[in-house]
Amino acid sequence: MPGLMPWLKPTDPPSKDFLRPPVLLGSLFLTGFAPVLRGTFGTAMATWPALLLLHLPFWWLIATWAGAALGFCLLSLAVGRAVLRRYPNLKDPGWFVLDEAAGVYLTCLLFGATTALDICFAFLTFRVYDICKPWPVRVFERLPGSVGILADDLAAAIYAGLTCWGLRGLMHLI
Repeated sequence: MPGLMPWLKPTDPPSKDFLRPPVLLGSLFLTGFAPVLRGTFGTAMATWPALLLLHLPFWWLIATWAGAALGFCLLSLAVGRAVLRRYPNLKDPGWFVLDEAAGVYLTCLLFGATTALDICFAFLTFRVYDICKPWPVRVFERLPGSVGILADDLAAAIYAGLTCWGLRGLMHLI
């Protein structure tokens, strides 16, 4: 498929594997193969359904963020394990963006996101921390296997959630 998708990288799986469940799920239905900003596209793919849930009462919304974060964590660990078993030379494939879904929902949970603006702020803040990887976020990438794929995103989500929460508090003081 390089002719159809010239931006594919040498570390990407062969196009014949794109519809295999670990690749399809790990790339969040192929959004992880975007030509640029793969993690951002994957995070956006995971985030837009959250906007459909804003009609829920506060505690249901918080429970939904918690359930989504936990579900995406477990799915990321399982699918990540399958991906690394199939492609043993990869450590943290750039196209694997399922971990970003876990991170953005953890950010929404920690922030207590209840509006579209909250979700957008959580999305942007999470992406900043996930891209910049301040200490100790980068350290978590060194963990072995699918735990290492996921752990840095959860650490970035904690930073992002606390940042969003803190900035909301400061805005109330002004």
